Amino acid sequence: MYPEVEFKECKKQKIYDLKCFLMATLPARIFDALCLERICCRYRGDPRIQLHVLIHPKMTVFRKVYVDNGISQHFWIKTVPWFSRLVVLDLRFACTDEILEIIASKCLLLEELNIVSRVDVCKSVINASVLIRNVSDVGLCCLRNLKQLRILWMDPPRNEKSSRVGRCVTQTGIIMLLRELPYLEELNIESCDIGSTLIGAGVGIGPLSLRKANCHCASAEGIRKLIKICPHLKELSVTHLSANDKESILEEITASELRLSVLNMSFFSYTESLQRLLQVQGRYLTHFSLWDIDQSVNIDAVVHIGLYCPNLVSLCLMTQSNNLFIPPFFRRPDNIFSELRSLTLGNENFKLEDMILFFLELTTKMSKLVLKYQTKLVVDELLLYVLKKGYLSNISNLWLDITLEVSKDVVTQIIQSCDKLTNLTVDLVANDVIQILQYIHKNNLDLRFDVHGEFRN
Repeated sequence: MYPEVEFKECKKQKIYDLKCFLMATLPARIFDALCLERICCRYRGDPRIQLHVLIHPKMTVFRKVYVDNGISQHFWIKTVPWFSRLVVLDLRFACTDEILEIIASKCLLLEELNIVSRVDVCKSVINASVLIRNVSDVGLCCLRNLKQLRILWMDPPRNEKSSRVGRCVTQTGIIMLLRELPYLEELNIESCDIGSTLIGAGVGIGPLSLRKANCHCASAEGIRKLIKICPHLKELSVTHLSANDKESILEEITASELRLSVLNMSFFSYTESLQRLLQVQGRYLTHFSLWDIDQSVNIDAVVHIGLYCPNLVSLCLMTQSNNLFIPPFFRRPDNIFSELRSLTLGNENFKLEDMILFFLELTTKMSKLVLKYQTKLVVDELLLYVLKKGYLSNISNLWLDITLEVSKDVVTQIIQSCDKLTNLTVDLVANDVIQILQYIHKNNLDLRFDVHGEFRN
């Protein structure tokens, strides 16, 4: 934590002079970028000096960066009043109730706000480290003034995780805030089941403007209530449901007047109910994800997804179905998956090579390909074939599971052949990794190279 000392008069004057010079020379919007790009400069001094120089009263965007982590609450309370024109404010890991009180009174134009709490670490009586948060329902209550707010990030309520010491937000506090923010479209809370929070509200709520919700352990009745509370939903994720109620949940979504663009279904099966849902919602979907629970996916199901969802740009299909294969004399329909740009495919039992080629032959727009597989598989020949065919000509992000064995020479050929590639994740031995890194540096490539979790470049 930086000490609470005032700068000497001579230093304050130099800071002021530089600030006046920059404000007279540069457009106000440049200061948004200058504050964000501070992490690109190797400045080893007090970050508060940089902020004193770079904060402009007409800034519209301010995002705290990691070098600000040691800055105290006192500094932010004095600085936030300068932010009266802000539309976007990100003070993650710095927020306290006291700071939120100032934000709510001075930053009335905010549309996007991150208030994830500052976390203090202290020793408990048993000598264990205890995490203490600094945002509570008191701070949330202040945010009722921010009527233009559309996007909000915050901490999970107390009962979503293990008990916490210190200030905490509660489900009641979240519900209270939602009722006061008429234009809020997106509420992002880590590890929080937003859908169930809304469904379980003990007070009348809605209709809300929320466009995005995730829901765990809900019933059909709960989904019906969620849709009533959030009639404008565009993104819905439903997961971890008991087997008996899944078909009813699908029927509730099908019968609703929602027009979803994103639908994520985890631990479901491809049944007639899901097919009916896609027949109704498919024309609106741009992103669809299905984690198949009981090997229900076959090639007919995949074709139906393509037929019912003509505008899909992103598909995630996770299955262990041994029924997923291309039969002899199979005739593929025309004009399915033609808009697909992102494909995630896994987990095992089906013939991975056939399904990759099935999708890549249908689209020329593939920019992201994620292949997850739980069985060892050599994929050199497959990758060389798709490179030769030009199927990866637009690829920017390629992620190959640790089980997919690929040689250094083929990785090099991927890098050479894919001009738009910016992210590559593979599994290689240490010597091969070094040679690939040397090749990237030698050719001055703008490529992030990962070896399953370890950042290499």
